[in-house]
Amino acid sequence: FVFQFGEKGSDVKPSPSVVQDYFGLKVQCLSKGSLFQDPLFPAVNSTLFYSKPNLPTYKWKRPGVSICFFPSLQKFVENYLIINYFSQEICDCWLSVTIANLPSNPHLFELIVPDGQSFEENYAGIFHFRFWRYGRWVDVVIDDRLPTNQNELVYLHSSEKNEFWSALLHKAYAKIHGSYGALHSGNDVESLEDFTGGICEIYSLKLEVPDNLYTIMLKAYERSSLMTCSTPNVGGELQKRTPQGLLTRHSYSVTKVQYVEVDTPTLSGRVPLIRLRNPWGDVEWNGAWSDNWPEWNHISEKTKKELEMQQKSDGEFWISYTDLLQYLDRLRICNLHPDSLNPNVYKDDDSKLWKLYCFEGEWVRGSTAGGCQNYLETHWRNPQYRIKLAANLKNDSGNKCSVIIALMQKHRRSQRNIGVVKLGIGFEVFYLQDPDNLPKPLDQIFFLDNIAVAVTSNYIKSREVSRQFQLSPGEYCIVPSSYYPNEEGEFLLRVFTKEEINMEEYGEELEITKPAQSRVQVPKDSEKNLIKLATKSYAKFANGKEIDWVQLKEILDEELGQNLTGTGIISKALKLFSTTKGRNLKLLEKLSIIMHRQEWKLAVFESYDKAKTGYLEPFGLNEALKSAGFKLNNQVRNALCHRYASSDGRIRFDDFLMCAIKLDTLINNFRNKDPNNTNEAKFSLEEWVANIVYF
Repeated sequence: FVFQFGEKGSDVKPSPSVVQDYFGLKVQCLSKGSLFQDPLFPAVNSTLFYSKPNLPTYKWKRPGVSICFFPSLQKFVENYLIINYFSQEICDCWLSVTIANLPSNPHLFELIVPDGQSFEENYAGIFHFRFWRYGRWVDVVIDDRLPTNQNELVYLHSSEKNEFWSALLHKAYAKIHGSYGALHSGNDVESLEDFTGGICEIYSLKLEVPDNLYTIMLKAYERSSLMTCSTPNVGGELQKRTPQGLLTRHSYSVTKVQYVEVDTPTLSGRVPLIRLRNPWGDVEWNGAWSDNWPEWNHISEKTKKELEMQQKSDGEFWISYTDLLQYLDRLRICNLHPDSLNPNVYKDDDSKLWKLYCFEGEWVRGSTAGGCQNYLETHWRNPQYRIKLAANLKNDSGNKCSVIIALMQKHRRSQRNIGVVKLGIGFEVFYLQDPDNLPKPLDQIFFLDNIAVAVTSNYIKSREVSRQFQLSPGEYCIVPSSYYPNEEGEFLLRVFTKEEINMEEYGEELEITKPAQSRVQVPKDSEKNLIKLATKSYAKFANGKEIDWVQLKEILDEELGQNLTGTGIISKALKLFSTTKGRNLKLLEKLSIIMHRQEWKLAVFESYDKAKTGYLEPFGLNEALKSAGFKLNNQVRNALCHRYASSDGRIRFDDFLMCAIKLDTLINNFRNKDPNNTNEAKFSLEEWVANIVYF
């Protein structure tokens, strides 16, 4: 399923809030005889840079109208295998290496670059592309105005000057992140996943290289996984050419992995080879197996044909596995989601097909932002996810289960313009020895007594951390976290496995453990007169008669208002507890709010406000509400903290009281509509609005 840009559920919130439908917008433009101009990504400097002191002067031009390299020959897609990269403003080799990889996978290319677009038939200056965004595919609409300098495209573009799919794709990707400038520097993993929906594994080619890494690469190639590798930063200079012909701190796409049988004066036997491509389209490796390597003269024509050997300066070259380990330092393998795979890859062998499980969550200050295991008092408050693994000897060797776990923090790049930076993130995996007899969620004692069986290597400030594990069958708990407590952010937790598994968020169910009325100490009949006599305001307003809720509000404002100044809590609480309209209500029925206040303040709030500050400290809301009889899941607890917590995560008494009253009211109203306890209820629009209007 593909969401339109700005559609509810797309995880894209443009300003102004509109939904862009490519086909509808194109029909409008064609009917008016006009070219599309995108109001959400206009041709202005703020689209180029979110922060730049001296802005260069670029002119925005349309390929089909004013960029006339070869008149009447403007092409959307033709010879798209080689891409040159040119930019004076941003460094996005991490993006160009992925775009250069797309044409090698036609099925994936058609998913990202929908067919039926051109500068000729039904041209309206509008194009669209699709990207994976945090668990969903989003269709991004753009106009075709591109920034130019002296009639040359400024940013990423094809080596064919009359071909524009890569430049327009780059613009669409910039739009979904807010600007071209937001794409300044990055990691191959980001672009690989955003263009495939896959999940990446990262291997160091210098430290702890797996003995079977080449076999891993072969299997990844057979599964149509996308792969890139990068060179180290030598001497602190970017893109500097080394004596071997490689560029420092530069990314290359892996286009083929193959063993070859050779018999030359210097080599014989079975040699593991890798074919790499420089996305710039030139500057190639000049060592063994390079285009001009003398030993090619001793390689049979059959082998050359099998390797698709071409001796030309096109940026593509062969390199041995040994040299790859010596001169490059990172390998990234993007395992594709079934949506991105050509069905022919796995139709006869589903062992090549990964299964994906995905959960969205967030770290909220004072609720679920518990930090890493260094902070034992709060670490257990992080979200927890339980998985159950079962071995399958067909796909997993040694009775082990192959599992890739990836934790991604959301929206950090697109929020650069407001100063948002990446958090240090990681996760731990704990084995559950006796899951049926463990608390739900796992408590602090569990984490004090148990050691994680699998962890990320360290907490890093990257959009995503991921790792593949070989785990024994059984039940486990995954705990994602930021490094420090009370760091807020949204995240996406994904698990790739070879087999079907059970996975669920591991937390409490939402419920009230006692009926609300049992916690309210209604005065005895003998006390009624004492209340009347003691309440001067009551005598003033009612003279011993029944009063309505408006009059009661005035009484309570006079009696208690000084303690609740500015909160409006009396008015809100009385309205919540008003069950009839236009009828007089007995005073004692409404004075129950006072009893609520005293009971919670004395029995609950003050027990957690030991310093008598009038505030609950971060993480105190859940425990206080639990003592008052409420069990909350992460979603509700996070919502309450978003609504009531201060910037430092603390909760005032008045807000704590309002939380409890609202929970009481909503849950009891829901139960009245759900007499059979099915956890489902039906409300009319009027009933729903009446229930929440005072919130």
